[in-house]
Amino acid sequence: MVQFTKRQQYAIIAILSIILLFSGYVIYKNYKLKADFVINTSQDNMQAEQLQEQKPVEIKVYVTGEVKNPGVYIMKEGERVIDAIEKAGGVLEEADLSNINLAQKVKDEQMIKVPKKGEKVDTSFASGIDGAKKVNINTATKEELQTLPGIGPVTAERIIEFRETKGPFKKIEDIMNVPRIGPKMFEQIKDKITVD
Repeated sequence: MVQFTKRQQYAIIAILSIILLFSGYVIYKNYKLKADFVINTSQDNMQAEQLQEQKPVEIKVYVTGEVKNPGVYIMKEGERVIDAIEKAGGVLEEADLSNINLAQKVKDEQMIKVPKKGEKVDTSFASGIDGAKKVNINTATKEELQTLPGIGPVTAERIIEFRETKGPFKKIEDIMNVPRIGPKMFEQIKDKITVD
């Protein structure tokens, strides 16, 4: 067995201590760099998300009819028909809001017409019918759904209940998922409905 003098033993201990200290320093530096990178990356992601949240999508809607200041207004995505009417200065005395879905979210290029009392209403912008007079099964009222062939009060209620619990219809064929609406009824209504 090799015998070391006391001086050699101290030298070996000193060298081992230096190696251990250096290894510890290197490990610590690597860990710190990784931690800084993770923190910086997550901060960058959070800042990007905050910027996206701060900049809602802008859309334009045309408000006309019985409002104080008809015109095209810039709205934020998620705002409602009532917000657009308020931007147009509110309604005039002769306005009839009874057939307008004030809670509906506005869409880009939408036309919102506030009719006079007694005027025949074109509810295409707010009550669930698009320009081709198709019933929007995602936004139509119970009464509007009943204008479809074969749809009575009970089925209309089922459609509304279905979209409220399961979410909006993605395509018109999804209406066949509603109880009591099968392929035969779908054939009767498919040209009269939309999901846009």
